[in-house]
Parts: sequence; structure tokens; C-alpha cells
Amino acid sequence: MITAPAALAADCRPAPSPTAWNDGGTAFGDILRVLLVEDFAADAKLVSLSLRETPDQTFVITHAATLRDALAILGNTTVDVVLLDLSLPDSSGVATVTRLRDSAPQVPVVVMTGNSDPAFARRALEAGAQDYLVKGDDSGPVVARAIRYAIMRMATLIEREKLISKLEREQQTLRRELDAARAMQFNLLPRPATASPRLEELGLSVEAYFEPSSGIGGDLWGMLDCGANRIGFFAFDFSGHGISAALNVFRLHTLMGEHLPNPNDPAATLGVLNHSLNGLLAPGQYATIFLGILDTEKDELVWSAAGHPGPALLGADGSIVMLDTRGTPLGIAANASYHNRRIAFPHGTSLFLYSDAVTESTGLNGEMLGEENLGQMLRTATANSAGFCLEDLLNQFFVRARHPIEDDLTAVHIRRC
Repeated sequence: MITAPAALAADCRPAPSPTAWNDGGTAFGDILRVLLVEDFAADAKLVSLSLRETPDQTFVITHAATLRDALAILGNTTVDVVLLDLSLPDSSGVATVTRLRDSAPQVPVVVMTGNSDPAFARRALEAGAQDYLVKGDDSGPVVARAIRYAIMRMATLIEREKLISKLEREQQTLRRELDAARAMQFNLLPRPATASPRLEELGLSVEAYFEPSSGIGGDLWGMLDCGANRIGFFAFDFSGHGISAALNVFRLHTLMGEHLPNPNDPAATLGVLNHSLNGLLAPGQYATIFLGILDTEKDELVWSAAGHPGPALLGADGSIVMLDTRGTPLGIAANASYHNRRIAFPHGTSLFLYSDAVTESTGLNGEMLGEENLGQMLRTATANSAGFCLEDLLNQFFVRARHPIEDDLTAVHIRRC
């Protein structure tokens, strides 16, 4: 079996056309529409006169004496900027900014107040105002400059929010695509419902753990039914991580489906796969692989490999033999040759396949775990009376390794019952 752990307009000219922008919003049109929210008539008149005397810019000013009237105007009229007094009959303080920004979040606001406290000004800006004016320093050029800066800042903020929204949508799309790719990669793994009957027929059991480091990755393991009393097991690992490595996984999995191994000559299969990948992979990309054929009638394992981490053959007597997996990784040299190796595989024997994350992950001391740590974990995992337990070994690994694990992790235990 296989298991897996209302206001009045102060200007009666015709309604202006929308503000013109050039060069990404750095130049203004001839007319700017201003909503002046000020309950003190003298101050309102002073600001209006100052703006009308500003050269090179025409301001169309609408006056509101209360926040309620201002909100009504914003709901029915297009304005370019709001000049906002923070001491109104129906609202006062920084809350006035908040209420106006909640109603018209994309309209720039310049605060006007008699409070010269810098901390108060900072709170107004944090509440959403784009600029700040202290009454008494409200000459035409000063107010006009504050208006222009506020409009430009709001335009920049809106563009930034649009960009952030676009990036978030793209990230959501990418996450959905990665989730789909992850599901497809996991679908390549042997399925217990399909594999278990054949494994039970041959007197085998399989435990497996598979986890790509970045959602999808370059590792894969699998089984190949070779007929009669023979079954194949493979594990491979592509260079790199993420999408490019995962695409190569699909490539090699497809090739293995097209070139089923000769049960007596897995080395020939690696030669064919290497030749095919040599013309498909980009420079610097390659795969290590182990391909073994277990013959339960001959009590024998024949295998060939291309630089993959050497599996551990675990004897019923507690012995541990690391198999030789020397060989040129697939995809590096078109004329690479591979060799078959054989070893007895009687009842009670098991095989531990793993990816290089088991030995090359960083330990708590900052150094790679290495072969010595693997040997210790194997001896501990085989020490109990029930024999080797994959869960025990993985628990040891996760205790010893520094997190997060930065490589794809594959671990497979094949036991001959």
C-alpha cells in the first residue's frame, strides 16, 4: 500500500470643463474649480479675492459655510480641490478632514486653520489632507501654490493606488496559476488508490513525503509497472526552483511515459532520456535521477543513476548500504553513458529514496546537514523493533534543519514486507 503523512456658488460663470493635464499630471488647465469651506464670511471673501488676483490661473470658487453643505456640493458637483476650515458650525478639528475624505476620497484637500501647532498639522495630514495653511499666511500665491501641490499629490496617490491595485490583481492571478500548477504537479505523483493493489500483489508497501520549497518545484518521484514480478521506482531533481524547474518536471515526466524502461536495462532508458533532454533544456539546466527496477521473483534490484543522491538500502538485520549513483546528470552531455548496477533485495529489505534537501539543508549550526547527519537519522529510524519508519526520520530532519527549508523535499520508503 502507499500512504502520505446645499450652498450657493460664489461665481456665476458657466461651469468649466474638466481640468486639463499634460505630462503625466504636472501641468494644469486654465481653470481650477475650488470648493471653499469656511463659515467666517470675511475669511472666505479674503481667500476668494486672493485667488482671483492670482496671475496665470483662473479659479472658479464655490463657497460652503458648513461641512454638511460642502458634502452636498461634492455629491453633485465636480471640484478640483477643497479649501477646508477646521472650525465649522457642524464639525471641528481633524475629524472634519476625515468626514470629508470619507465622502470624497479622491478630491485633494488643503486645510486652513488658525492653529499653528506642527503636531496639529501632522494629524491633519495623517487624516488625509494633502497640504496645510495657517490663516494669516493666505496670500494668493501661497494659496494657489498649496492648491497646485495638493492636486499633484492626490494625482500621484491615485496613480499609485491604481498601480498597487493592478499589482494585487496580477499577484492574485499568479497565485491562482501557481496553485493550479501545484495541483497538476501533485497529480503526477502515484495515487494510493491506483498503486496499492499492484504493490500489495508484489508484497510491497510505500511511504512518501513530497513538498516543493516554493509551491511548485523541480522534484518528483514515481512508480512504473514493468509487468510480471517487476516494478520500477524513480526519483529526479531538476536544477533550480519554481516555475522553470516545474516545467522541466512535466517535460521529463512526459518523456518517461513515452520511453518506458527496459526492466533489464534502466541505463539504456537514462541514455534515451538524456539525449531527449539535451535538446530541450536551457543552458545550465539539468536533472539528477535514480531509476531502479525491483524484481520480486529474483529478489534483486537493478538500477542506474545520473548524479542523484544515493538511496539507502536498509537490511532486515539493521544494515545500511548507500547505493552508488554516480553518473552525468541528464541534459548536460548528449553522448553521456550510464551503467547498470545490481544488488540483492530479499524479504525484509527496504529502500530509502530522498532528494538533496535532506543532506544539503542548513542545520541549526549554520552548516549543511551532510551525509553524517543522514547516517545518524537512518540509524535512529531503524532502531525500533518495527523497523524503519519514514515519519521518525522526517521528524529528526525537521528538528535538525533550519527553517524554512529552501529546497524541494522528497522522501520515499519502499519496503518489501
